[in-house]
Amino acid sequence: MRRVVLVLAIALAACAAGCQRHRPSEAATTPHSETIVQPETRVDAVPQEEPAVARSTWRAANAVTRNVTGNLHVSIEHVRGGPIVFAFATGVTVEAQAYQELPAGQRSGVGGQSFAAVIGGDPRVDVYLYRVMQETVTPSAPMGGLCGSDRTRFLAVSEFVDATGRWVFKVAAFKGDRAPPSGQDPELCNAFAFTAQ
Repeated sequence: MRRVVLVLAIALAACAAGCQRHRPSEAATTPHSETIVQPETRVDAVPQEEPAVARSTWRAANAVTRNVTGNLHVSIEHVRGGPIVFAFATGVTVEAQAYQELPAGQRSGVGGQSFAAVIGGDPRVDVYLYRVMQETVTPSAPMGGLCGSDRTRFLAVSEFVDATGRWVFKVAAFKGDRAPPSGQDPELCNAFAFTAQ
């Protein structure tokens, strides 16, 4: 009889221990065998950024850019999605509002060329299109504004890593009334190239 009581006591203790191991709070945090975890495999073909979000200071990368604009400081005016200010070292400041984001491989309307061809960019990245709200040109600007003596109306901008592994910033300026992309020529003035400082 003593042996039966002892066996029953051990069985009750084992049952109590088993019940404590499966409390509802612990069961809720235990992964189930059906849980499937998939890694994030979507990766940009070329590293790229939205302009003015990650980097703000850029160095002129070629003679045309040095002569017309000099170096560039770009910043978001208030909050992301708001106007962006492009402040060029030669004394040109452009305030512009984004209106569209497109693949750079898409046609721009300039002689059947893509945006990548127009800005000297990469067709695998995106181009951000801006409507110029205000362009200020100081008397010291040697070549006038981005479009010389004409008013700059639109910008196409890309920020990405080029084939040499450098972050680059490409800007194309348009003077026409037709916003790119357009079936009619949006009147490209100049394209400018910058590298990260």
